[in-house]
Amino acid sequence: MKKITCNPVTTFKNKGDNRECAFGNYIGMSKAYHDDLNCFDASDFVKGDMRYSVKGDGFTLMSGYLAPGADSFDAIWAVFRTKVHSNCFVYVDADFNAYMMNIDEFESFVYMFGYMAKESDKNGGGWKIRCKHESKKMVRWLSERVAA
Repeated sequence: MKKITCNPVTTFKNKGDNRECAFGNYIGMSKAYHDDLNCFDASDFVKGDMRYSVKGDGFTLMSGYLAPGADSFDAIWAVFRTKVHSNCFVYVDADFNAYMMNIDEFESFVYMFGYMAKESDKNGGGWKIRCKHESKKMVRWLSERVAA
């Protein structure tokens, strides 16, 4: 795991959008709008052979409709892991520290801080994985795993 520090660069009302844009700016790619990408078809940023998925406080791993019939944490994760487009997963904390993880590191993070939640009926009613809201424990866990 690698840690870098980004500068806040936008005034989006959504914390996740702010963090995504800050990381994009750090890698030299700007984003002036929020997108709603299918995580199987695209990544938040693509630069060379790096395909970045940027996450922030309380993120949703993927929408429930992308894993129809998956009704356990393991089943949802298995669908995500086998189909996800990204190869680098970035969690940007409230202080704009970005923790860059490979799929195995991200899996450990999701299993430690994720939980299952039901989509609304309007969105299909399937199960999804969400991440808990940021805590000192979460930031400490990430910081302890940064490569020296």
